[in-house]
Amino acid sequence: MIHYHMMRFCQNTRPGFLARNTPTPLISDSLGSLDAVILESMCTKGTGGTHMDWTHELRSFSSIKLQLPHHRGGFGITPCAGSAISAFYASTASLVRWLGHHGNAQQDLANLADVWAPGQDMSNPDSWTAPILTALKCYHALLLAEYVCTDCRTSFK
Repeated sequence: MIHYHMMRFCQNTRPGFLARNTPTPLISDSLGSLDAVILESMCTKGTGGTHMDWTHELRSFSSIKLQLPHHRGGFGITPCAGSAISAFYASTASLVRWLGHHGNAQQDLANLADVWAPGQDMSNPDSWTAPILTALKCYHALLLAEYVCTDCRTSFK
């Protein structure tokens, strides 16, 4: 039980940080490998190593079961590779929003948007050229096209 809790609650700390701050193509292979190692570790500990004799279908089922959330009957071990796009998108969009609110020169502090992303108009995504901002635009398009997400700017019109 301790092994499960350690894997469940501690395994996503550093990879989660990387996923939030690094565009997915740069780390997706590493996150996929990490997910495989975590699942292997859970199966080894939980079955005493007898899972090595399982068929491919049974091993695939156990991987799905381990990664399903609790409310769907799983063990809730979030796959790092599967959550990387949403983690990067959410954290980068929050940063852009925050910088947009703190990006005027009338503040006592420096113009934070100009310090973090010089020459970028945070309110106009079409003008973005900084690598992290262009990655955000790409993920926005990907989430709309392939994951059937909706854009809140257009869904309320």
